[in-house]
Amino acid sequence: MEVATIYGCSSTISYIEGISFVIHELVLNRFSIRRRNAKMVQVFSVPAFFILFRETLEASIILSVMMSLLTKIIDDKAMRRKMQKQVWAGVVAGVVLSLCAAAVFLSLYYTVAKKAWDSSESLWEGILGMIAVVLITLMAFSMIRIDTWRAKWEKKLTKVTTDSVEKHASGELQSKKSKYALFLIPFTVVVREGVEAVIFLGGIGLEGSGTAYPLAAVTGAACGILVGFLLYKGGNHVAFKWFLGASTVLLLVIAAGLFSGSVHEFEEYTENEDFVWQLHCCHEDDDGIWKLLNAVVGWRDEATVGTLTSYFLYWGFVLVALLVLRLKWKRDAERDAIRDAEQSRMANTRAGTSSV
Repeated sequence: MEVATIYGCSSTISYIEGISFVIHELVLNRFSIRRRNAKMVQVFSVPAFFILFRETLEASIILSVMMSLLTKIIDDKAMRRKMQKQVWAGVVAGVVLSLCAAAVFLSLYYTVAKKAWDSSESLWEGILGMIAVVLITLMAFSMIRIDTWRAKWEKKLTKVTTDSVEKHASGELQSKKSKYALFLIPFTVVVREGVEAVIFLGGIGLEGSGTAYPLAAVTGAACGILVGFLLYKGGNHVAFKWFLGASTVLLLVIAAGLFSGSVHEFEEYTENEDFVWQLHCCHEDDDGIWKLLNAVVGWRDEATVGTLTSYFLYWGFVLVALLVLRLKWKRDAERDAIRDAEQSRMANTRAGTSSV
C-alpha cells in the first residue's frame, strides 16, 4: 500500500463530519449563566463539544494504532523511540499548521460570512439545516460501525509502517514519502482534522458567543481522546454496543427535528405557513425544558403541514435506509470473509512451497 493511498484512506471516516453541522439549529442548546444585569452568558456550546469530540476521536484512533504497530514491530528500544519521535513530530507540526490556518480563516470568515448571514437569516438557517440533516444522518449510520474503525485502520497502516521500519533498519535507500511516512501520516491527519474543526466552529460562531467555546472545546477533545483510548483497548464490548446504539438513536432524533425545523425556516422565509396548530405556550425560546426539547427533537409550539409531513417522511426514509444498509453490510462481511480465507490459503500454499 502506498503512502498516498493511506492519505486517501482518511476519507473513510471523513463523511461523518455531520455532527459538526448541528450548527445553527443547536445554538439554543447551550448551558448558560445569568449575570446580575439579567443577560444570559453562554459558557458551554454543545455543537462545539461534538465538533472537537468527533475530530479528536478519529485522530486518536489513528495515532494509537500507529504507536501500537511500532511497539509490535520494533524490539530495539532506541529505534522504537526514534520512530515514535517521528510520529509525535508530525502531530506537533500538524497542530501548529492548523492553528495558523485557523487564524487566517477566521479573520476572513467573520468579515465576509457574517454579513451574508445577517442579510437573510431564515434562508441560511434552512439551507444549513438541510446540509446538517444529510451529514448527521450519515454520521448516525456510521456510528453503528464505529467498533470496526480500529481494525480497518490497523489493516491500512500495517504495511506502510512495517515497510518504513524495515527499510530504515536495513539502511536501504528510501523515497522521500517512504522515508518520512511516520511523520507525514500523523501530520496529514492532524492538519485535516484541525482545519475541518476550524471551519465548522466558524459556522456556529455566526450566532454564538466566544465565551461558549473554550470549555466545550477542551471537554470535547478530552472525551474524544478518552473514547479513542477505550475503543483501542477494547473495553466492555456489550456496554460499547449499547453506547453506539444510544448515540445512533440520539443523532437520528436530532436530524429529524432539524429536517422539520429547516422546512419551517423555508416557510417563514417565503411567508407560506399553513398552520395545523399554535399552542401559544411552551415556546422553544423559553428557558428550561422547552429550549432543550427544541435543541434535541426540534420541538416548536406551532406546527404546519410542511413541518409535520417532513418529520414523518424523514423517519420513513431512515427505516428503509437501515434495512438496505443491513443487507449491504451482511454482503460485505461475507465477501471479506471469503477474501480473507482465500488469502490465508494462498499464504499457506506459498509457505509450504518454500519449505519444500
